[in-house]
Amino acid sequence: MTAHSPQATLIGSIAILLWSSLALFTTQANLVPPLLLLTVTFGVASLLFFIVYLIKGELKSSWSKTPTSAIAMGGLGFYFYHFCYFYAFQHAPPVEAGLIAYLWPLLIVLMAGMTKGNSLSWTHLVGAVIAFIGTGIMLQARESASLIETNTNYNWTGYAAAFACAFIWSSYSVANRRFQTVPSSAVLWYCLVTALLAGASHIMIEAENGKLSLDFPASTWIAILGLGFGPVGIAFFCWDFGVKKGNLSLLGVLSYTAPALSTAWLGLFTDAQLTTGQIIACLLITAGALFASLMPNKKMPSAYEAEGI
Repeated sequence: MTAHSPQATLIGSIAILLWSSLALFTTQANLVPPLLLLTVTFGVASLLFFIVYLIKGELKSSWSKTPTSAIAMGGLGFYFYHFCYFYAFQHAPPVEAGLIAYLWPLLIVLMAGMTKGNSLSWTHLVGAVIAFIGTGIMLQARESASLIETNTNYNWTGYAAAFACAFIWSSYSVANRRFQTVPSSAVLWYCLVTALLAGASHIMIEAENGKLSLDFPASTWIAILGLGFGPVGIAFFCWDFGVKKGNLSLLGVLSYTAPALSTAWLGLFTDAQLTTGQIIACLLITAGALFASLMPNKKMPSAYEAEGI
């Protein structure tokens, strides 16, 4: 069985912390069209990684050690996940879209437990259920707090896109274990592919007369840079390293803390008021994640181990 590195699991959890700031930064960058925001933030992340690995002298080795299949999977995974995410929130009720999209941590826990070289702890299952219930309560509380809704015409494609988000990111995270020998610096190439695809999509779909406009106020650029360096930049490096070397099942459960933390940041740094239901939900989500992490060694055999593989 493949050994899990506690350090790698810790690094992977940093990505979850950074991703929890995604909603906060996104609300502060709401003047930017979605595909353009995706282009610029991944462009910032690409530049950050390029400078870091240029200084470290790892650009050539990273390129030579990263197969085309890994670049294709990473770039397409990053791009389509975010494309579906933005599409879902435009074509389905935000609360329901968020709930469906945030099935990815649960799918990771279940998928990881059925893969060779990994096992599923009963505490992961119980923690996942507790955290999932907490996520549902929090999203329902958020919906109840918003009594006035716009007459937006929603359709089934929004729900399908939200589910695609969950399936794409969980599948990518589990499939990425196949590339354990690929350096995490390969995230540079993933981000670059994403930025190029998003830029082309923006010009074809969003831009007026095919022109790129970056005329935004300073506060918006601060949010863009925050996204590029944090949840879109460093977070992906941490997650790549964590899912390759760390405990993927545990990381999947810990991912449930992201919506709780995200709600906390919005309550602290915006005008959003936290309801009692949201606070209770945050406690449940945190409790579920902690339960899964406190007793990770009592394991059920995976399907492969049961068959003697």
